[in-house]
Amino acid sequence: MTLLIVTTTGLCNLRCSYCGGSFPPHIVPPQEQYELEDLISLIRSLDADVAFYGGEPLLNPKLIEDVMDALGPGRHYIIQTNGTLFDNLPEDYWLKFDAILLSIDGRREVNDYYRGEGNYDTVLKTARRLRKLGYSGDLIARMAVWNRSDIFEEVVHLLGLGLFDHVHWQLNVIWAEPWNFREWAESSYLPGIRRLVSLWMERMRLGKVLGIVPFLGIAKVALFDEWRSPPCGAGSETFTLLPDGRIVACPIAVDSKWAVVGDVRSGILRKVTVGEPCTSCSHFKYCGGRCLYTYMERYWGEEGFRDVCSVTKATIDEVLSRVSEIRSLLDEGVVKLDEIYYPPYDNTTEIIP
Repeated sequence: MTLLIVTTTGLCNLRCSYCGGSFPPHIVPPQEQYELEDLISLIRSLDADVAFYGGEPLLNPKLIEDVMDALGPGRHYIIQTNGTLFDNLPEDYWLKFDAILLSIDGRREVNDYYRGEGNYDTVLKTARRLRKLGYSGDLIARMAVWNRSDIFEEVVHLLGLGLFDHVHWQLNVIWAEPWNFREWAESSYLPGIRRLVSLWMERMRLGKVLGIVPFLGIAKVALFDEWRSPPCGAGSETFTLLPDGRIVACPIAVDSKWAVVGDVRSGILRKVTVGEPCTSCSHFKYCGGRCLYTYMERYWGEEGFRDVCSVTKATIDEVLSRVSEIRSLLDEGVVKLDEIYYPPYDNTTEIIP
């Protein structure tokens, strides 16, 4: 099924250390510049699920309410939010989301270093309010991982809070200025991934499947032979509507000519796909080229591209080495299929960090 990501605004109320904050208004306007009827017609013509994105989408809550009111039930609704503006949206709308992704980068000291003092407590307050409200959908902690992150510690901490169903993360690579990625990956990140996979399997043997999205996504491909390129579907099954009416292949490709694939009135006119050197790689089935934007832009050059590739391959191999045991645990009924089959629909998690 198609997923349409609706960027409600280019504005953001935060300025995280790995992000520039708000988009320039001439690139991503602060308010939609099209008619609601055109958006609703587009969604219906695509028979699409809908995700709300920004900037910070809750800086334009009216558009979210209008879309949900016009379309009603019968499709998946998703939101990616920084979790600081809970009161901008009436409580009954929160309960309509199938998946809510809250941006939080791990332990308090790490998160607040990246995202600002006090942010950790604010986001967790939102998560607790959602649970108190009775939210039973998929509550996902969405991390950005950088050089201060200890992937094992951050993921275990977030899962241990008892608030989040799943944890997903993206590496701060390629679109950022070059940093000591290779050294950090070898000394911290990959050892942490190995520890995390070991813990994942330990708990699975006891009948508990930890909601670690990248591991589940890789296992899903291996066990069920369902995959796509890229794994987030950008440019092939997932498209983004910007406030000025442009449809782009990827939600962060807001100023890239290659990414423009249509507009709100004409619909999607073409697709954008990953090619070589990815398509002939033995890992392509599992990583799908990883990220369409980074594949197209290559800000770090070929060497940087290969560095990220090597980390991706190592992560995939670590999970694949456990697939035979996971299959046995499924056959024995220790874990259930629906606990492993994730995501069951496109919920904007990119799968491969």
